[in-house]
Amino acid sequence: MPEIRAATRVAPTDKEPFHVSDDDQPLDPPENRSTQQSIPQSIDQSIDQSIQRIPDRVLEKPKAFYITAAIDKRIDYAVRYLKETHGIKKVDRSIVVTALLDNDIYWTEESLDYLVDPVIRHLTNRLTGK
Repeated sequence: MPEIRAATRVAPTDKEPFHVSDDDQPLDPPENRSTQQSIPQSIDQSIDQSIQRIPDRVLEKPKAFYITAAIDKRIDYAVRYLKETHGIKKVDRSIVVTALLDNDIYWTEESLDYLVDPVIRHLTNRLTGK
């Protein structure tokens, strides 16, 4: 499975996080990046994937689960960022979590195998009270 790498965010503020690349070089702000070619391709791929999927329905009863304080803050930051930066007024925590998890690559057996060590670490931390 290809390694999933994300840009590192250093010292985010409420308004504009500072982004750096994997080699710690600053990235251009989003408004300076050319997206004219990638957006139509992304939209086409997204539409194709949506057509091939089973329709998503929101469950009638909310499902609850425990998260760490750090993840809680990250979800709040994502909601605030999407509202303030992108003007998505109706975004909420549930939508953010669903959007993050709604990627088929995360649900293959190979990807789930990568979860073994983090799952054991989290279970151990929970049992030992860390």
